[in-house]
Amino acid sequence: MQRLLTCCCLSLFCFNAASQKTIDVDKEPGRTGGAINYLYTVAGTPFVTAKFARVVEGSPFFNEQMMRGSIILSEGKEYKNILVRLNLLETQVNYLSEKEVEMIASTPVREVVLWDTIFNNDHRFIFSDYIETTDKPEKDFYELLQTGKAELYKQYKKRVLENKPYGSATVEQTVQTNLRYYVLLNGKWIKLNKLKDLPTVFSDKKDEITKFISDKKLSGDNEKDFEAVVTFYNSIVSKP
Repeated sequence: MQRLLTCCCLSLFCFNAASQKTIDVDKEPGRTGGAINYLYTVAGTPFVTAKFARVVEGSPFFNEQMMRGSIILSEGKEYKNILVRLNLLETQVNYLSEKEVEMIASTPVREVVLWDTIFNNDHRFIFSDYIETTDKPEKDFYELLQTGKAELYKQYKKRVLENKPYGSATVEQTVQTNLRYYVLLNGKWIKLNKLKDLPTVFSDKKDEITKFISDKKLSGDNEKDFEAVVTFYNSIVSKP
């Protein structure tokens, strides 16, 4: 990990750095001194970086727990076997330093691969700037589900709702996650709303796709059925 810090200038800073910090009062009991502990002076003006909140539902992360994985920087340099978690609410890559302090990477990251040892599979996330499309995807990390002529991506769109109960000084937060799916085909970034959209998306194989959906009795607008159709399309277009 020291090599990650010294060789690639992966500039990092702790959660008590000069950017705004959210403090979960449930996880930091007994803290004294209040916001004064998080005051920083910027150009001679006191700047409060702390915002007290209690997350009552959801999470900003893909997985709340640290996972083993790898980070691939913008120039292609890869660093493996790092404890990492992906903050999809703020589009940040967090990892654990040698001193077991959670840090945020500020050097551009192209990909993050998380190793799921429980289900024995990987989750590969591509940052939007590095998706090769003539369109401009919304800034986010997108999970790559299928590769081939057509690529299938999944977005975990996060948003936070805040509520301040009457008489309380603590803001309650709910983090909502909406799943969205996209196909990258011939440089076009296409959002999938319904399974029935796919014959039109794959217009060069429209009849075959329509028949496949009917034969397999696919009807759900979900990841499993989207993957099945994209996998089938890639299999027939790859044939000589």
